[in-house]
Amino acid sequence: MDRTSFQPTSQGPTRTWPAIILVWALVVLFFAAQWYGYDASQGQAERFIFYVWACAYMLAVLTPSAVCLAWRFPITASTWRQRLPLHILASLLLTGAQVLLQAGFSWMRHRNEMAWSFALRHYFTHVEQISFLTYWLLVAAALFHRTRQDARKTSLRSTKLEAQLSAARLEMLSRQLHPHFLFNTLQAATTLVHDDPDRAEEVLLRISELLRVSLDEPEQEVTLKRELEILDNYIAIQTCRFGDRLEFKLSIDDDVLGCAVPALLLQPLVENAVQHGIGRHKGEDTVTIHGARKGNRLHLSVSNRNSCLGKPLEDLYGHGVGLSTTRDRLGELYGPEEASFEIYTLQPTGVCAQITLPFRILPVKGSSPLAEVIL
Repeated sequence: MDRTSFQPTSQGPTRTWPAIILVWALVVLFFAAQWYGYDASQGQAERFIFYVWACAYMLAVLTPSAVCLAWRFPITASTWRQRLPLHILASLLLTGAQVLLQAGFSWMRHRNEMAWSFALRHYFTHVEQISFLTYWLLVAAALFHRTRQDARKTSLRSTKLEAQLSAARLEMLSRQLHPHFLFNTLQAATTLVHDDPDRAEEVLLRISELLRVSLDEPEQEVTLKRELEILDNYIAIQTCRFGDRLEFKLSIDDDVLGCAVPALLLQPLVENAVQHGIGRHKGEDTVTIHGARKGNRLHLSVSNRNSCLGKPLEDLYGHGVGLSTTRDRLGELYGPEEASFEIYTLQPTGVCAQITLPFRILPVKGSSPLAEVIL
């Protein structure tokens, strides 16, 4: 998966700062209006700009201090016993210093009309409580933002780890499938070396082509058309091996050829049909590969007429690499709710393996979005 998809964009902080400044300005105006209204009711109001400046100064001192302390020493379930007394002390010291500064400035402006004790008592009565409450509101806001940020980072980290695990498991399953397939096809070529060297040579050429395809197809998904092209090599190998005894029939609707399917999806199913059909029973056999769209689902099936289940379904999954790998890959790529894999008996004889996938057209590499729509 593309690593850049998990990286946060750089536009987040740029968009957040104007909102923070706007909220901060509105809070300043709110406190200034409240303070001005109270003094006006007492007949001792200053000009409104004085209250705006005083509240802006108050919040300018409290905001960075409270936010920095909350960020540096967050209060959590495991640290509240040590951090809570620290924040209480910090809030008392900061708000006390602020009261002293504001009382001092006011007393210097009205020293002929106001005693120092009156100024100190006045600002302690009207500012201390607001400042104390403001400090804890700022701490709560900082802790809330930190908690959300930590949760977002944890979620992104978890999602990235799950994606990496899923990709690793898919890669492991694909690698597990290739040796299994190679072993069986080489075994088929070995049986023809002495009896029919020309056919054995064709089998080996087909094997080399399949190996080249497996190395050149790093994607987990390919189009159904491409999957059928890859499968054609395997069909040719088995045709060389069994001759007229084995027939393959393809019934694929044209509108599903561009649909996305897991790479090497059909080969293990066809291999299983051949191995448990004509590979174990005398006579002839026909392997039919069918593909059609039903609503928003792609239905694929591989069936033959010369085999039977003979074992419970779960035993079949655990017995061979091909079936278990197919089931696990479908679960990893699409999830159990989006894809299904069933094997059932046909009447009077035969077995059918059916797969249901989400119908999704795979974009053509190098094409523009407009070209994909036109296609």
